[in-house]
Amino acid sequence: MVERLSEYPAMSSAGSQIYEFGDYRVDAIRRVLTDGDGNRVELTGKAFDALIYFLRHPGIVIDRSTLLGALWPDTVVEENNLNQTVAALRRALGRDYITTVPRRGYQFAAEVRKKADLPSSGSSRDGSPLSRKSVVASVVGIVVVVVAYVIFGAISKAPVGVQRAPKVAVLPCDNLSPDAKDAYLALSLHQEILEQLGKLGGLLVVSRSSMMNYADDRPPVPEIAELLGATAVMECSVRYSAGRVIVTAQLIDPETDSQIWSQSFPGDLADVSTVINIQAEIATQVAGALGVDYLPAEQQRLERAPTASLDAYAEYLRAKQSVTWGGYSIGYSNDDFHRHINKAIEADPDFALAYSDRAIGHLSRSMDALISHHRADEPDANNDAPGQVLSLARQDATRALDLDPTIGRAHAVLGAVEHVLGKTESAHSRFRRAIESSPNDAEILSFIVGFYLRGGQQREALELLAHIKRLDPVDRDVGFYFYLAGDRKTALQLLRRMLKLNPDDAYIHSLIGYCLAIDGMAEDAEPALRLAEELYRRNLQVSQQGLSPGTLSTLAYSYSRIGLADDVQRLSEQFKQVSDVAPVHPMRRAEIHLALGNVDRAYDVLSVIAERALPPFVSLELDFVLNTYNDPVLEEPQFVALRRKLGGEAFPE
Repeated sequence: MVERLSEYPAMSSAGSQIYEFGDYRVDAIRRVLTDGDGNRVELTGKAFDALIYFLRHPGIVIDRSTLLGALWPDTVVEENNLNQTVAALRRALGRDYITTVPRRGYQFAAEVRKKADLPSSGSSRDGSPLSRKSVVASVVGIVVVVVAYVIFGAISKAPVGVQRAPKVAVLPCDNLSPDAKDAYLALSLHQEILEQLGKLGGLLVVSRSSMMNYADDRPPVPEIAELLGATAVMECSVRYSAGRVIVTAQLIDPETDSQIWSQSFPGDLADVSTVINIQAEIATQVAGALGVDYLPAEQQRLERAPTASLDAYAEYLRAKQSVTWGGYSIGYSNDDFHRHINKAIEADPDFALAYSDRAIGHLSRSMDALISHHRADEPDANNDAPGQVLSLARQDATRALDLDPTIGRAHAVLGAVEHVLGKTESAHSRFRRAIESSPNDAEILSFIVGFYLRGGQQREALELLAHIKRLDPVDRDVGFYFYLAGDRKTALQLLRRMLKLNPDDAYIHSLIGYCLAIDGMAEDAEPALRLAEELYRRNLQVSQQGLSPGTLSTLAYSYSRIGLADDVQRLSEQFKQVSDVAPVHPMRRAEIHLALGNVDRAYDVLSVIAERALPPFVSLELDFVLNTYNDPVLEEPQFVALRRKLGGEAFPE
């Protein structure tokens, strides 16, 4: 039977019931909660009711329906009300006292001491009457807190709880399978677990792109957590043999480097639901261990099998094994991906996620085709291949959403297609749907930021980047996006943080040197640029290749901004050797001409590009359109006209 708060035995006015737990003290009659220093802790009425119920049932797992009936005995309310009430208690007390038991309910975990020793209401803890002054002070305090909350909320524009939510970093799963051909399972399940955890709105999950930095080399857990800003770090392993799989996971507290939770999940892969149930169970167990509540709808999303076909799901996992999506790169165009994703759809023609990912593949190939079109000296005006592939992307994304309207990636693909076709309003409507559907998927959000920048929406891009930075704190594309959005200070902070993880990454050193050179900080820029060039050449000695045209033009331009004319000339000669034997993007030629001071030739190159009715797809074009170079030459009237023509809506008014 559900025990209702109204059914508790009446208490005499001679004394009030006192509960103590941890450093806290509760007077149930006067409804006063105080901390170890005797300071009053403010709670809403419903949160206080919930606290009393927990104190009267310590150590007992209380299911949600029982707690709902006790707190709202005569009212029908949604479970979200209960989640908010428990969350308010946890904010006031800390997360250690009330734990979530996955799929069962809540448990008050602290030892509770019960007393009945104080005089009746109207007295303070030391027996003196509560003064009017203290009451007024309490009211003023509440008003100040509320006003501060409203002001902060208005400034941050972030969902309530986003900044306080626990953040988990999931390390790549160790492959323990004896057969090398089954290695894909560990890599793919890591990505699937990340996506499952990302469905829980109360939990921040470090993105896959950041976590893959730890695929080979893993520093101590506390060091990983500090760099990523993680509340907890999860390790996992996958062993698959003879149709049986065992996934083992453990959650580690980085402050103490001790285990919070650990469990093994064995299963038979004869049924695809086995894998889905394991992923869902890991997600709910992690949420419970971190005190994160989740809505019934989120639970249903976790447990929903994307396909009933084991063959389709296996091919889907193989397709996702070696692809990335985010930043400026969409790595879904390779043949292996398309072969496996096509097999997945053949095995299950109603596999929504497979259609969504194949749509990304088509979009990736269309982008490649459009960039090749840009790069050609004389592009074929009759070449409609990019348009044909875009149509396939739209077709698959639409099919995915017909089957499951909540797939954020499919909305993002449609947004990209609309943007390419110049339908800006409908594109951004799709992007908003994608963000709503997948608020914690850094790859989707990073992809959308690129289009916000292409559309001249710097403010929207920076707002979204602030959230992406929490999810993807060591991804170099995120740092570069901050640079493109005009926030160089944050860009440099992120890029330097990434060097702690990848000290020999030539690209990161190059970006740092480039940003410093643009800002005229020659003393700091030169060593970064020289180290980047050295690392590039050292890495390329193995492949016996020279520096790429993009690397040469960017380094040359950076050197030019800090007055190193000899280096500019040296790299320009190498650029000419490369461009004489292979197609080079015209924007790179324009960059080299600017580095050399050949303004007229740079203008001629940009004039040809501006005649092509194509949006600015690659970062270099945005550099010219937005003049992130801060180059005075690009502010001359003839160049302003070209930039406006080239950039269209992306050109800042």
